[in-house]
Formats: sequence, structure tokens, C-alpha cells
Amino acid sequence: MPMDTKNPVNKPLVGTLFVEFENGTTEPEVQSILENCSIPINYSIECDSEIMSKRYYIIVDPGKRNIIREELRKEKNWTDPIFPDFKKGNYYVITVTKQAIEDESFLDIIEKNNLHVKNSILCLIRFVDGSTNSSEKRSWISESDATRIKNELEVNGKVLTVGIGYIEG
Repeated sequence: MPMDTKNPVNKPLVGTLFVEFENGTTEPEVQSILENCSIPINYSIECDSEIMSKRYYIIVDPGKRNIIREELRKEKNWTDPIFPDFKKGNYYVITVTKQAIEDESFLDIIEKNNLHVKNSILCLIRFVDGSTNSSEKRSWISESDATRIKNELEVNGKVLTVGIGYIEG
């Protein structure tokens, strides 16, 4: 295998992060959150990117999580989303499908339990050479830097999930 001059030891490199923010997070807030993460190179931010499909979620108290889950599973049209529930602070986040938010039975369960369906703000963070405009060449960070940034982001209350993308080796 030829040696890559940017990656002389052929360790995994990361070119993007996919960050899911809670509903209502603004682009200036996204920028501020990212600025506090000590990202070692320039990056561009694309919020509500066409690359990612919309994601919906509900926030549930830990004591009601299993009750809500059981009610949802009893519905004939319910399909569990591919993303598992996860704990965020003092509550659980349950991802729901677009089909669910259009289903009357689902909406009845949501209303009965005084819950609200929210739309995530999905942002694609691309690492770039040079300034942060969209015509930049792609660049990469180490997998360890990406993991550190992911861990820093996930403790922020406005961040729901972080995915690492374009790992090359």
C-alpha cells in the first residue's frame, strides 16, 4: 500500500462529524458549541444538510419510559426506529420515525401522555484546509481527536448524538 503523506502511518482519519442537536438550537449556538471543543483544524458547518434525513424524537421521564414503550409496541403500525433510546441528563430520548408522526394512533399516545414530538437539528461538520468557505479541500483529523471532540460535544445539553464519518485508513 502506498504511503499517504498526510497519514504516514495509515492510522484511521476522520473527515466529518454528524451532530444531532435538540430542537430549537440555532446555527450561532452550534458555532459557539463547536468553538468550545478545541477542534484542531478549520471546519465548515452545514445544518439541516440534505445528506441526512430528518430525525424526530420525544423526551420521556425515566419512570415513564417503559410504559410509553409498551404502549407504542402495542400499536399495529408502530415500527421501532433503528436508533436505540438513550439517556440524556435526567430524561430519555426516544427516536421516532416520520411514519409514526403521521399516524393517528401514535399521536393519540403522545397527546395522552402529554409528550411532544420534536425535530432534531442535524449538522454536518466537515474538516477543511484553509479558511472555512465551501470551496476548501477536504482535510482530516485523527480518530483520537475525533473521539475527544465527540466526548466533549456529548456532555453539552443541546447535543443529542454525535457520529464520526469518513474514517479512512
